[in-house]
Amino acid sequence: MSERHYQAPSCVLRILVFIVVVMGISPAAIAATYYVATTGSDSNAGSTTQPFRTVTFAYSKAVAGDTIVVKAGTYTDYTSGYGLRLNKAGTASQPITLRAETKWGAVLDGQNLGTSRPQVVYLSGSYNVIDGFEIKNGWQVPMGVYGNSNQVLNNNIHDNGHNFDPSSTNGAGAIYSDAPVSGNVYAGNYIHHNGRAGSNGDHGLYLCGSNELVMNNIVVYNSAHGLQIAGYDTVSGTKVYNNVFAWNGKVGIELWMSLSNVELKNNITYKNGRAGIEAYYATGGGVLIDRNSSYGNTDGEIRLAYTGSGNSFSYSLGTNYIVDPLFVSTTNFKLQAASPLIDKALANSQVTVDYDGVSRPQGAAPDVGAYELASQSAPLPPAAPTNVRVTSE
Repeated sequence: MSERHYQAPSCVLRILVFIVVVMGISPAAIAATYYVATTGSDSNAGSTTQPFRTVTFAYSKAVAGDTIVVKAGTYTDYTSGYGLRLNKAGTASQPITLRAETKWGAVLDGQNLGTSRPQVVYLSGSYNVIDGFEIKNGWQVPMGVYGNSNQVLNNNIHDNGHNFDPSSTNGAGAIYSDAPVSGNVYAGNYIHHNGRAGSNGDHGLYLCGSNELVMNNIVVYNSAHGLQIAGYDTVSGTKVYNNVFAWNGKVGIELWMSLSNVELKNNITYKNGRAGIEAYYATGGGVLIDRNSSYGNTDGEIRLAYTGSGNSFSYSLGTNYIVDPLFVSTTNFKLQAASPLIDKALANSQVTVDYDGVSRPQGAAPDVGAYELASQSAPLPPAAPTNVRVTSE
């Protein structure tokens, strides 16, 4: 009895009540699964054979522990002034999961609607999982994160922010997390071709929260930085592991303003329009930069103390590599067998698989970047693991 719409006979219900009361099982543990399809109706029961029509309606029915499975098709429903508004709370053990039935088959389309829908997804709830969608045509940003302990996994986020107000100095890009948030995870996403042409503020990831984990993402061809960590409030405890930041318009990874105990490990920054890793007016300390590869970036590789930077933060540099990673191609960010980054990463208990779900390590040590060599033969776009959950330490 996995779906809440099912009407059990009264004797079965009495047995279930007995089990719940006597055995001490929480009623929330009996989770529901709802289905959404473009052929459905919001007057349906929400089953796989009688799916709902809109994600908005399905989400209104969900409570902690429930899963919403979205079948292939394009979905445009939203709450005016927000986007697809996800404002409910799951729990650490029972998140609310919104999952594409087929990876990248369910499309959340913002339709570039302007101020009536500035974001494709407006995530203000906590303990939500957003897994496996194609997310496109956001007027400003496709994913705004204003809640805590959410997971954004395995999504294809592209072609957002192109039509945002060209005179605005606000950022447009791909994923934005607000300054007060904490504990969010961004893993296995393909983030590309977002932002206004020539913009200085339209980043692939624009993260202002603390204790966030950025892992196994491919962040390429965005207008400004691949990742900006922005300490409007102090960004503390954010970890950036095993990502690829390549061919972005400005910096691969930018460190800005107040920082505390931020870690950059095992990342590749390659042929970005400015530096590979850069700090600008950074304050605070405890920043660790170790086992990253930086190569071919226009203004240098790792720029932390340079004229005009205004930096006054403390940092530690471990072993970093200024070498060509030898990607398979300009659209395939797996490593060739001859890559100098094979077996050169730090082992990490939080990074046990790569972008394709291949176990790490495959050799004596993990590989730098988003892939282990064993996954090299898979085509692009690669098949990331679905319904994967990761936890912070």
